[in-house]
Amino acid sequence: MNNDLFKLITRRYLAWGIGGVAVATVAFTGVWGVLTATIELVTLSLGILGTSIGSIIGFYFGKKMSEE
Repeated sequence: MNNDLFKLITRRYLAWGIGGVAVATVAFTGVWGVLTATIELVTLSLGILGTSIGSIIGFYFGKKMSEE
């Protein structure tokens, strides 16, 4: 197996795994905030999810612009 390909696959699985754990944690925090009527946790969760989505969109468009 090509060493560069192995590094790419490893990074991809690590990124998806870490991202999945982060999203699950933020989702749990948001649901917990709703169930316990703690508006601060809900606001925190929405802010983190919004920042994450904005970062992904910014990365995607930045990568697309650099390819052109």
